Amino acid sequence: MNILTIDDARFQRGQMVRMLTEMGHTVKEAVNGQDGFMTMLQEVPDAVICDLLMPVLDGFALLALVQKHQIDIPVVIVSADVQESSREECLRLGARAFLNKPCRREDLEQVLKAIEAGRSVE
Repeated sequence: MNILTIDDARFQRGQMVRMLTEMGHTVKEAVNGQDGFMTMLQEVPDAVICDLLMPVLDGFALLALVQKHQIDIPVVIVSADVQESSREECLRLGARAFLNKPCRREDLEQVLKAIEAGRSVE
């Protein structure tokens, strides 16, 4: 799969890129939601993995833009924010899944396999 990962933290982004590459995916990177949204429009990835709390445009705003423009690209939110209200808001805005940081490889693989197969993420 071609995956776009969006995270303002270089270390976290690097960890995600490494994990996704090891899984066999092709990865593009963006440093914030605005950069990520523009990359989504230009590159049209198979999936997006996005941090929630970022400057310029956060994960909530990115999800709202994706919903507003009816973009059919699955977005997975990965965040250290463990509040249930944040998780619920992301899912309400159309996120396919919400994973906690640090993201476990098994959880990410399961979510991406479900997306690739067109199944709902549980």
